[in-house]
Amino acid sequence: MLGDERKTATCWYIPTAPLRDGWSERQARQAMASVKQQFDLGRVEWIDPEYVSGAALEKAVADLGKVHIVWAEMGNTYNICYHLHKSGAAALIPRLMASGTIYVGSSAGAIMAGRTCQMAFWKDWDDRSCEGTVNVDWTKPDVAKGLNLAGGRSIFPHANGQYADPEWQRAQARKHGHTDHEVVALADGQGLLIEDDEVRRIG
Repeated sequence: MLGDERKTATCWYIPTAPLRDGWSERQARQAMASVKQQFDLGRVEWIDPEYVSGAALEKAVADLGKVHIVWAEMGNTYNICYHLHKSGAAALIPRLMASGTIYVGSSAGAIMAGRTCQMAFWKDWDDRSCEGTVNVDWTKPDVAKGLNLAGGRSIFPHANGQYADPEWQRAQARKHGHTDHEVVALADGQGLLIEDDEVRRIG
């Protein structure tokens, strides 16, 4: 999507999810370096909305200049959901996208791109307390709302093995009240590309 512009592109890397999912800062910084190398990006900068919020976050992102990519890393879905909203990043990211920024979400970051972060209920892998740092009711839709970047859809990643079974998915949707909108299930290695009015699976 960036073409040769990627060699000079700036990426805002969000490590909020992995740092409450058992990753050390060293591991997350290694993952950030891998993103830069794998995609041959000009610049990848770490700004964590758990620790930088409000006016300070606005300034930190503005200081990057043109942001070509927002990369939301994998990890604890609840932690990234809570802190993107609390910090103001959930409002900032769509504004960046309106100016041409590309949002890339991996696992938890992909769930966050959808309508609701309650997709994490389906497999129930993540710590809802975010290592004892968050105390909210995730069953409330307003608390668990995603960025809603996928046209009203929710995104269910890691749809492998039993989790790829459509009947299992339908049962989870009924159990958690997610039958009122489209849920896109993605196996590992698959992605959902949304560009203008085009929506398609990749991988």
